[in-house]
Amino acid sequence: MANRFRGLPEARRNWSMLAREIGDQLRTARIVAGATQRQVGDAIGVSDSEISRRELGKSRRLTGERLAVHAGAVGLKLWVRLFPLGGGVRDSAQAKYVAAFVARVGRRWRVMIEAVMPVTGDLRAVDVLLSSDAVRIAVEVMTRLGDLQAQIRAAQAKARDIGATRLVVVVADTHANARALRESEGALVPAFDLATRRVLRELAAGRDPGRDAIVLLRLYP
Repeated sequence: MANRFRGLPEARRNWSMLAREIGDQLRTARIVAGATQRQVGDAIGVSDSEISRRELGKSRRLTGERLAVHAGAVGLKLWVRLFPLGGGVRDSAQAKYVAAFVARVGRRWRVMIEAVMPVTGDLRAVDVLLSSDAVRIAVEVMTRLGDLQAQIRAAQAKARDIGATRLVVVVADTHANARALRESEGALVPAFDLATRRVLRELAAGRDPGRDAIVLLRLYP
């Protein structure tokens, strides 16, 4: 049971840092708006001392809704995203597909597993980063397709933010996943090469596949 909650101390430290950063943004926005702490407090129904605590990152009563209202009062918009602890490899099944993919194509590449974003505080990681002198390929491994469009957008955002020149989405070759890809093929073709064998062959040879790609991968081909 203890291992299940091993991320709690890190979560508390992370919130302490975020609370200070949020406080700085709230204070700066208030000053830019030409408002006093009392004026902001009166507008949202809290005391000026509570506004002060929030701006110092020390409030113990700041729920998500209250933060959104406070942010709106000083001209800001709250946006929250959650990321898995420790990067992208979240379970043993995904780890097996990562290992199988790297074993199949990684010999001619510099390989980094769980490559983290080059931005302080950004907890996202790319499952595999393949790099050479000419290209950087972000590889995202998906064992189960759900909201495919949302999963693809998230993968594209990570590839962009880590500075990759190419995105390869590796999908576990299951009946459900293959069916989901067939059903979405018309929407995917303009943006992705779906020729699994060709893409894997090019990657195994250390070559850029030429387009972003989605490949179906079996653990035991």
